[in-house]
Amino acid sequence: MTEVGTIRRPFGVTLVAVLVAVAAILNITFGILIMFSIFGDNPTFTDPAGTTREVGGFWLIINGGIMVLLGLMYLWLIKMIMIGSTTAQFIIQMLAVINIVFAIFTLPYGWYTILVSFIILILVSGAKATMWFRQSA
Repeated sequence: MTEVGTIRRPFGVTLVAVLVAVAAILNITFGILIMFSIFGDNPTFTDPAGTTREVGGFWLIINGGIMVLLGLMYLWLIKMIMIGSTTAQFIIQMLAVINIVFAIFTLPYGWYTILVSFIILILVSGAKATMWFRQSA
C-alpha cells in the first residue's frame, strides 16, 4: 500500500492569496469610507456635457455595501485558495479574464489591470498550481 504525500502549496498560489487579501482589505476599507461619505459633502462628478453633478446618498450606501460584500467574498476566497479548492481556481481564472476584458475598455489606463490580471492568470493556471487545486477533488 502506497501512501500519498501531501503537495506543498506553490509560491505562486500563496502570492495570489496575498494579492486577494490586499484586494479584500481595500474593498472593505473603501466600501466603509464610501458609506460614511454621506455624512459630509457628497462627492461630485462632471458629466460628458460638462455639468457638475452630486452623487446621491442612496447610491453611496449601495455602492459601499457592495464593496464591503465583495471584500468579504474575497476573504472566503482566500480560505479556499489556501486549502486548494478547484472552485477557487475557477473563480480566480474567471475574475482575471473579466478584469482583462473590462480593462481593455479603459485603455490607456487599463494596462496595469491587464498586466496584474494576466500574471495572476498565469500563476493560477500553471502545472504546480493546477496540481495544488486538484488535490482536494
